[in-house]
Amino acid sequence: MRTLLQSLNLKYPIFAAPMAGVSTPELAAAVSNAGGLGALGLGANTAEAAKKTIQTTQQLTDKPFQVNFFCHQPEAYDDVQAQAWINYLRPQFEEFEATPPASLNKIYQSFVENDDLLNVVLETKPAAVSFHFGLPTASQMDALKQAGIITMVSVTQLSEAIAAQKAGIDVLIAQGVEAGGHRGTFNPQCDAGLTTLDLVILLTQYVDLPIVAAGGLMTGDDIKLYMELGASAGQLGTAFVQCAESAANEAYRTALFEQPVTQITDSISGRPARGL
Repeated sequence: MRTLLQSLNLKYPIFAAPMAGVSTPELAAAVSNAGGLGALGLGANTAEAAKKTIQTTQQLTDKPFQVNFFCHQPEAYDDVQAQAWINYLRPQFEEFEATPPASLNKIYQSFVENDDLLNVVLETKPAAVSFHFGLPTASQMDALKQAGIITMVSVTQLSEAIAAQKAGIDVLIAQGVEAGGHRGTFNPQCDAGLTTLDLVILLTQYVDLPIVAAGGLMTGDDIKLYMELGASAGQLGTAFVQCAESAANEAYRTALFEQPVTQITDSISGRPARGL
């Protein structure tokens, strides 16, 4: 039976987390060229922008990398609600002598409602595609399977892992509560809050899929620990933020070293996320 590293043609069991707003083609290529699995966080990208980013990465490396999209349940645009937000924030715009927008854009389109994103993946054929906040549709999964693209999904509890296995997902990203960025819960109101350690141990007992440990991993010893517990690899995000190739700005890089604590809040986007 082929191991996960063999399936992805990797030298090391190191995955870069697909951090939207931080990952770049240069960072993804650097990780892949070094023998790990680079990543592109494309959750906020249009289909055109996603295609350009993937193609740029493919020009920088001939090694495998993953692309990541959001699979949250879509919500219809509410004109009344949007206008209420604009009015609420109007004083902040006025404070800086700026004009508020006339309408709001839907920044985060769900993969499940946008087959243009699916077509980009099928056209560019990255080695792997991963999903956050949920699962793609059955027809999307069939298309990805037929294209030979490895599918992965972030899970935070056993029920999500079982749903992913039933859907035909190839690899589970076991995202513990220590992870930076957004919690990958399918339903944000149902978060078990499991640590990476507890989650990996739980999933190895009940799910027959390769598991990648994610959340709080920073060193080779961390990766080794989780592999001894049954994981096939480790996924690291914060560990790569300070790399020269990341898109993190200087203020964020500085705060990352200076802040003694982080916490989970829904004030960033409305969904739980660990922030400074």
